[in-house]
Amino acid sequence: MVSGVVGAVGGLLAGKYLSSTDITWQEPSPASSAPLPGSRSLTSPLASRAAKILAWGTPRPPITTMVYTNHVLEYDAARKVPRWVAEHLTKDSVSATKANRKGVQFGRDPTVPALFSSDNSDYWGSGWSRGHMAPAGDNKHCQASMADTFYLTNIVPQDMDNNGGYWNRLEMWCRELTKTYSDVWVISGPLWLPEVRDQDSGAGGDGKRKKKSEVRTISYQVLGNNYVSVPTHLFKVVLVTDPKLGQPLLSSFIVPNVPIADKQLTHYKTSLEELERHVGVEFHPELDRTKTGDLCVDSGCQLEDYKKFMQFFWSRRLKSPWNLRNLERDWEEVTSKGAANEELEKIYKETKEMLMKKEKEKKNSDKDKTVASAA
Repeated sequence: MVSGVVGAVGGLLAGKYLSSTDITWQEPSPASSAPLPGSRSLTSPLASRAAKILAWGTPRPPITTMVYTNHVLEYDAARKVPRWVAEHLTKDSVSATKANRKGVQFGRDPTVPALFSSDNSDYWGSGWSRGHMAPAGDNKHCQASMADTFYLTNIVPQDMDNNGGYWNRLEMWCRELTKTYSDVWVISGPLWLPEVRDQDSGAGGDGKRKKKSEVRTISYQVLGNNYVSVPTHLFKVVLVTDPKLGQPLLSSFIVPNVPIADKQLTHYKTSLEELERHVGVEFHPELDRTKTGDLCVDSGCQLEDYKKFMQFFWSRRLKSPWNLRNLERDWEEVTSKGAANEELEKIYKETKEMLMKKEKEKKNSDKDKTVASAA
């Protein structure tokens, strides 16, 4: 299995972008009757007809697989988000702290044509956060790989509470796995799943509506001028290996893109096959699934204690607000959710005092500049 993964990654590293649709139609060689990959067996006349139909080239996405410093993804040029993002975590990579996100800005990957890219303006004022699929927190070992995670090709519209809360806990859990297992492979991405609604066939002779069938519909928002698709759900496929294990272990999860409080991770566990049905992608094709165990049976799939995490989460938020207005809004949320305590209140007051001092200093500085210019 490992050799298959290494071989696949080696192939990807041949270039930053690879496309499985870069196919040129050719007459089959008389010496070979093997069908073209992913197609019906073509006779020579049929191949010639296909070449005529596609005389101006085979329609294809501008970019599919994209290789970055520490993650690989497949890009969905229609929805302006990644289809999946793959990572490989180790204890050494996630424990290092050589890089930080200070000064790193979200932005378009300049190699993606503007026609097929989202933009920061699509997110501004939308009510949705820019959610990393390959987390910045997985890339503190390298400033270049940290910066790569802020390209919008790695970003999906994500519920703000979900992004900083439950999904964050799930990302932290993946990093914690490196303390137990030597290698952790993570694949993350967005999903658009249907809701089931009743469709009526009309009134019968008794005047009652008759149920025709269950109709599955997918409804989601799009953001900005680029119509960035907001996923209804997010997914993770987590695969671990270790010399002490007799076999690889794997579990996959589908998480709603909504605020989630203290839910067990196993509540969102699903089979890999069911996830693949929705994504339309076969994950880890070189993996022998008949010789793969359940990660949740081995690890328990326990996220960090909810109360402990919320203390960490709000401490961080209250220490680094954008401005005084955001601080007051955060503190109002802390109190409304019943999370306020002496420690958080102390952080809130200290941060408020610091921000008020900065605002006063700025006003005095502006006043001095005005006086100086009038003199």
